[in-house]
Amino acid sequence: LHLALAFPNKDPLLQMTALDALEVLAVENKDYPMTSERAEFLLGNDELHSGLLYLIGSSSENVEFDPINGYAALRLLTEICRVGISSSVVESTKNKFYSLLECFQKALHALEPRGESERLSYIYAVSNLVASCATSTEEMSKSVLQDTTLLHGWLSLLSRSSQPKLKSAILSSLSQVIEPGIWREEEDACTRPSDYISLSLYHAFGEANNQKDPTECLLASAKSPFVEERLGAYNVLRAMASRGCCVRMLLLYKGEDGNSIFVEWLLNQDNEFTNEGRQAKYNIVESLLADGNNIEGLISTKAFREMQLWMKRGPAHTTTVPWDLATE
Repeated sequence: LHLALAFPNKDPLLQMTALDALEVLAVENKDYPMTSERAEFLLGNDELHSGLLYLIGSSSENVEFDPINGYAALRLLTEICRVGISSSVVESTKNKFYSLLECFQKALHALEPRGESERLSYIYAVSNLVASCATSTEEMSKSVLQDTTLLHGWLSLLSRSSQPKLKSAILSSLSQVIEPGIWREEEDACTRPSDYISLSLYHAFGEANNQKDPTECLLASAKSPFVEERLGAYNVLRAMASRGCCVRMLLLYKGEDGNSIFVEWLLNQDNEFTNEGRQAKYNIVESLLADGNNIEGLISTKAFREMQLWMKRGPAHTTTVPWDLATE
């Protein structure tokens, strides 16, 4: 580690090998769960942090973003942020991790991604930084919520009008920050941001897109001809439906023209024809009908019964048309 990440370093191949090995350590999955020893190392090793920050151009040495290994270092820092969200470590390690987040936030301001691959890395980096800050200290969450430059760079869909994959990545990453529980297969509890932070990020999404109502922006993406973008919008709507404080806002949403009503869009099964999309809309209904939401008084009796029927019959449920009406 010392030889590979000490700076200045004239051996990019050695750095590349070290970064690949470290990324394996940082990735957590069902077959390779994170251990406390690995978490302590990744979140609290000063030499590791200094070397990675140097490669992305954030250090006291005034160096530029490394053209060879900079994005590999960025991806590793992104994984370290994920580890920080879900791992419990000693106080001294937490403080080192928080210092890393502050430096990482500054470094992302100077980053100018080009091309789809670099933009995807940037989107995941900012979203995981925000998720880490949102579940750390009050001071850090306040700092990242007030960082409009970073939030706009992450959440804006305007410059990606012909890039549905990037739009989907933005929307899905936002849903992961707002409600991480919907992305976890395990039943164990996960660290969630507060209701205030979730609502602030939701409104920041609208601010980043011509200061529109965020629900209006989501429904526009939910009607996109590109399935990737639609699925991304469904993910955010499901995340919002999973937060009790946001349910009322969704169900009572009515666009400026009076026609873009969320409930009508949700129950219209003719606006989604793919199996993935039908499953995603079903997941939204499932979240809305979860215990504790008490939505029956917020929507019409007919709409509520239709949701219950959809929930009972599963994702493939469709509203049938009476035979006499269908043949008129």
